[in-house]
Amino acid sequence: MAAILQEAAAVDQALTCLAVGTDQLFAEEALAIGIALTAVIPFEGYDRCFEGVGLEAYRNLLARSARTVMMEQTGTDQEAFLAAGVRVADDSDLLIAVWDGEPAAGLGGTADVVAHAIACGRQVLQLNPFSRTVRRLAG
Repeated sequence: MAAILQEAAAVDQALTCLAVGTDQLFAEEALAIGIALTAVIPFEGYDRCFEGVGLEAYRNLLARSARTVMMEQTGTDQEAFLAAGVRVADDSDLLIAVWDGEPAAGLGGTADVVAHAIACGRQVLQLNPFSRTVRRLAG
């Protein structure tokens, strides 16, 4: 992930929803190489979705974000997760998806966001953590 961020031409911001796991890893990698972080928060009170170390990391990354986009929740949490993921894809020139290629477990999962990005003609790179491959899906 760090190598892809470093190779991407003129990256001036990294957008993420700061979810536990690869979202938080992506944010840390971007910040480590000096890329400004934009946190796209699915809804007010999003921190209730975290606990323990994940909550601590979320709060730390949120405090280090150059910009925060607070989405307005108009449906279920899963609908809000999808809306936030769509916002990240829509506002990105390149979507880096750490994804095994499987369907989303619930609405708003990586598969849904990747499908949206591809449909909109965005560049999408898939980092498959199981096969340890990088594949261009679109763009």
